Amino acid sequence: MVKDFSREYGTAVYQLAVEENCSKEVFDDFQKVAEVFGQNPEFIRLLSNPRLSAAERAETVGKVFGGRINKTLLNTLKILAEKRRCDAVCKCCEVYKRLYCEDNNILPVTAVSAVGLSEAQKERLCEKLRKKTSSEILLSCKVDPSCIGGIRLEYGGKRYDASVRGKLSDLGRAIKNSD
Repeated sequence: MVKDFSREYGTAVYQLAVEENCSKEVFDDFQKVAEVFGQNPEFIRLLSNPRLSAAERAETVGKVFGGRINKTLLNTLKILAEKRRCDAVCKCCEVYKRLYCEDNNILPVTAVSAVGLSEAQKERLCEKLRKKTSSEILLSCKVDPSCIGGIRLEYGGKRYDASVRGKLSDLGRAIKNSD
C-alpha cells in the first residue's frame, strides 16, 4: 500500500511559506496549480512516467511553471515530480488551503445553485455570511441544474439546503412520515 504524503507536503509548504512571509502568494498560486493538475490527468501521468529520470520530471515542471508561481511552491512541485507523486498535488493544495484559511480567519464556502450566480448575488451572499460567521468568506460556486432553484451552501462541515429540490425532498419525507 502506497502511503499518502499529501498532508505532510501540504503542511511543510505552508510552514515554509509562513516563514518566508509569502503564504498568500503561495495560496493563490497553489489554487491555479491544483486546477492545472485537476484538469490535466495526462500531465500527472507524464510526471509519473518511470521512463523519465527524476531530473527530467523536475525540469518539465520547471518549464511549465517556472517564473509563473512562487519559488517555494515550484520547488515543492519539483520534489513531487522527482518522486513521481504529482498525483498528490490537489490533496496537498487542500491541506495548504485548510491551514491558510484557519490561520487567517477565512471560511471556505461552496454555493451550489441551479444557475450561475451573478457577481452582485455572490457579493450579497458573502456579506451575509461574513456578518453571520465573523469570518472572511472564500466562495466557490458550482452549478447543479438538479437543484431546480434556490441555493445549497456547504461550509464548516455542514450543509444548508435552501434549494427547491431540498424543500421538495423535505416535503416528501414529511408526507411519508405523517402516515
